[in-house]
Amino acid sequence: MKFKYGYYDVFVRTCAKYPSRIAIRHYDNGFYKTYTYSELYGVCEYISQNLQQLTCKKGIIGLISERNIIIPCVIAAVHKCSTTFMFINLQDFEKVTQKINFKILIHITQNVESDSLSDFLGRKSDKTVHVFNLVIHFYDLDPNGSQHDYKHLPEHSYIAMTSGSTGEPKHIQVPVQCMQPNIDDLTKLFDITQNDVIYFSTPLTFDPSMIEILLACMNGASLLIAPEKADVLFHENNENSVTFWQTTPSKFFQQSNTDIKYKIFNAKSTLKILALGGEPFCGIKRLKELKDVKNKTKIFTLYGVTEMSCWACAAELDLNKINSDREVPLGKCLSETEIILQPTHKNKNTGKIVLASKTRKCTILNKATGTDENNSLKYIDTGDIGEIRNGTIYYRGRKDDIIKRFGHKINLQSIEITIMQCPRVKTCSSIWLPKPMLLVVYYSSETLTSRELSDFLKCKLDDKHWPDKIIRVDNLPMNPHGKTSRQILSQMFEKSQVPHTLESLTVILMKELKVTLNRNLTFEDIKDKEFFAIGGTSFLAVSLCNKLSLICPKFGKLILPYLITEKSTIGEIMQLAIKEVGVDEKNSKRRLKRLRSNTESSASTAQYNKKLVENHLGNPIEFVVVWTYDTGKCVDASPTLFQNGFNQYVTVGSHSGKIVVVDAISGITQGVIKVKSRVEASVFCCNEAPLTTPCGMVGTYDGTVVCFTLETCEELWRINVGSMIKSKGTCYKGCFCIAAYDGNIRCIDIMSGEIKHTIHITDQAISADLVLAKNEYIVLGTLSGVCASVHIESKSVAWRGTLDSPVFASPVLYDNDKYVVFAEVNGEIHCRTVEKGIKIWKYQGAKGNIFSSIYIKEIDKFKWQMVFGCHDSNVYSIVVKNFQPSLQWKTQLTSPVYSTPRSLSDKMILAASNNGILSILDSEKGAIISEYHLPNETFSTPAIYGDYIFIGCRNDHLYSIKYALYL
Repeated sequence: MKFKYGYYDVFVRTCAKYPSRIAIRHYDNGFYKTYTYSELYGVCEYISQNLQQLTCKKGIIGLISERNIIIPCVIAAVHKCSTTFMFINLQDFEKVTQKINFKILIHITQNVESDSLSDFLGRKSDKTVHVFNLVIHFYDLDPNGSQHDYKHLPEHSYIAMTSGSTGEPKHIQVPVQCMQPNIDDLTKLFDITQNDVIYFSTPLTFDPSMIEILLACMNGASLLIAPEKADVLFHENNENSVTFWQTTPSKFFQQSNTDIKYKIFNAKSTLKILALGGEPFCGIKRLKELKDVKNKTKIFTLYGVTEMSCWACAAELDLNKINSDREVPLGKCLSETEIILQPTHKNKNTGKIVLASKTRKCTILNKATGTDENNSLKYIDTGDIGEIRNGTIYYRGRKDDIIKRFGHKINLQSIEITIMQCPRVKTCSSIWLPKPMLLVVYYSSETLTSRELSDFLKCKLDDKHWPDKIIRVDNLPMNPHGKTSRQILSQMFEKSQVPHTLESLTVILMKELKVTLNRNLTFEDIKDKEFFAIGGTSFLAVSLCNKLSLICPKFGKLILPYLITEKSTIGEIMQLAIKEVGVDEKNSKRRLKRLRSNTESSASTAQYNKKLVENHLGNPIEFVVVWTYDTGKCVDASPTLFQNGFNQYVTVGSHSGKIVVVDAISGITQGVIKVKSRVEASVFCCNEAPLTTPCGMVGTYDGTVVCFTLETCEELWRINVGSMIKSKGTCYKGCFCIAAYDGNIRCIDIMSGEIKHTIHITDQAISADLVLAKNEYIVLGTLSGVCASVHIESKSVAWRGTLDSPVFASPVLYDNDKYVVFAEVNGEIHCRTVEKGIKIWKYQGAKGNIFSSIYIKEIDKFKWQMVFGCHDSNVYSIVVKNFQPSLQWKTQLTSPVYSTPRSLSDKMILAASNNGILSILDSEKGAIISEYHLPNETFSTPAIYGDYIFIGCRNDHLYSIKYALYL
């Protein structure tokens, strides 16, 4: 099929054929926004008009953007106005522009201020336009239309860059006719129709992203833009659930076993096709174990190289017939492609894999020598090794996977295949470090220890294949294309082996000691004292060593048993540490020998440390402080999490008057809003119309209410309601509703800050958060004991009830917002209907005052678990079955519990005591599994994101703490 204007022709035909079909589904903060093909066609023409005003002709256009809703429009518009485009990572911009001459650069951002490309170029964009909630910046790099000496061929194409995982990155020009056979074949093979939802998951700089875009555009299907979370991607009976997912094995197998089994591969999963490619496939055993027998998902492996973008062959996996990764074939060749196995002289069945095609020719633009004809590829030596058996070719690794060790040839991929046969291994990678001559294995697992994996490998492999070191990580590091990176793993290992001096280790220790003990100490002050004598505890020792392990893994692990056994001074521990992990010329050879041969002893040491800690603390979970933020004064407010695109942020206010927004993962500050009085309420985050960007709104102690953008921390408006505010507000139809200590709820226009309505509830203060129910009512409790439900549309109180004591705790909804639960200070808990306030049940078993709100989880039909903290220092769990509450368990902690318990998983609940101890409890029995000490009191309710805990503390800091099960 010939295309006069490349992908523009494809796009226009689809828009004409399926104008009302949904082209893009965008998940944003729990809501889906959809865009039809006719809407995107209008955007495409608008971008084209702007491009035509610049001088583009037949040059290369550079695109700098994350995945977003207008990407299909942009590449179509580029092919209408020019011939070639290339996606660029901003961090690679300078390197790429040294090799490629761009006529125009297009930078797509969330807002005008975030155009960081202008910093690189030293000037502002030539043109800026707004589309939906995005900003497009155009840079004309060749305004006079001068002719550069381009190597690229003047035909409709895109330029892909290899990841560099197998050598120096190459710039490959991929014509339309090279990719088009892939799209035609995969449409038939995967049975793609206009009803499919294709997950747009591949980074734009990785050429398989074009497969996702074009499979959708050719067939009128939808592209889904959403975070890579199983509960978002796969909802039962949800039209937005994914039906086609193309990804790398590394990215897919980062999903937890629970998510793969119960969400992705359950019996009712919407996933029609899972296509795994881009790197060697390892994980057949895990797929077989986790895929439900009634699940209908078809699993394919894809093989190809960027030099003949994108795929060369595909194989459907029959899990009933394939038992190991070695049995996974390369598959059948796709159209206009041939696979040749060139045997070695030693073995006719094994040789290098070569791809050939008469029509699917690409051009290497940055090849050092040769004419364009030489650079135009007909035959491609992939660098991969294959084995042919009964006419079927199987992948056997890369040429550089074969290393020489102890005089023997070792295949790293064979070791990885063996590791993946071990139960409980999620992913793995083996690396060879030639300078120290070490074979190192990295693996991820939720439960498997390195000692157990070592024992497994010794049973399965010859001794010449045994790794020198086995290291467990949460997830293997990946390059920007989503492939496991051996280069990063090598760098990680080298960094962990950097020798330290006594001085450098002392500096590291003292820095962390000051933070952990919250004391200003010097080494001279403490060198002759034991850890416990300077204020340490067993819990603080674990916390300290976890942080030290992030900087120098050996150091943290080594000193832990000495810190908690109270037999050595700090000075003695440091002398011991420097002998083991520092610079020691006499012992350097001995230490290297130990590294090369002592996997078992290092695993044994880890086991010993684990047992020592568990025996001393009963603490099978480790906590690591990832980052902290000093707000200047106490943080009593509860942090609020919000997600924008692929980024997760946390925001919280402080007694200092600072409201901070921080990147949840990295700890990088997004910005700070300052008010004149303390902030005890939580920030309410909103990204609903008429807002065009995510905003935070919060009230303060002096009655100020402030609204600000969450990503840039730009203040939009600020008003004062004249009464103290301690409760979190909520939003409804463009109004921010917030309660104050004068007993009123004010409805404030979220765009202007104008007070539209005031609803009087009571003459007494309202301290509890407002809760929106059924998108129609606001339920609340007051310090006078009044509980009420407000009908927002009519601005009237739907019902009002009176309890015996004040209500500090926020109301909680359950059973699809049918019922609301109030906890009053005297220890009684009441359930009423949201709409009419009918009394349903009451619980009177708590033996103290309740300031904590309630965590609710449905555990069966008509059966709910409700967990709350109490001033009597207990955490209570009650079960409500058939509207009858009964005590399930109660657990005594070490101080009163004012913050609300949170769920960490189906099996674990987190409760924070006022004295700063975070306790992880078994959700079924209430047993304390683990504890962690904050350095001061806390009244903040933790926010949970995956395995991260965010909580405020009275030492003025916001904490990000990562928790993990011990090996």
